[in-house]
Amino acid sequence: MNVAMTRATAGRTTRLTALVSETEAALIAKRAEAAGLSVSTYLRDRALDASANADIGDLEALRQVDAVVARMEADLDQATTALSAALARMDAA
Repeated sequence: MNVAMTRATAGRTTRLTALVSETEAALIAKRAEAAGLSVSTYLRDRALDASANADIGDLEALRQVDAVVARMEADLDQATTALSAALARMDAA
């Protein structure tokens, strides 16, 4: 990553440059917009994990809820399988 000095903006004095593909750049811009942030603020927040304590936006919150629900579904499937096996053993006894 290239580091270059730039004019101070809100107390910031160093510019970072990173190479990304056009697809990655578009995705980053889309996520920043969805979060209501500039690309710079979005990247800074993500890199510094500031978003963990801030409003991360509805889309990201939904993604997190979806992941939790998926894990819950997997746990429920395992519990159902174990219960069915236990009932089958009880019936056989």
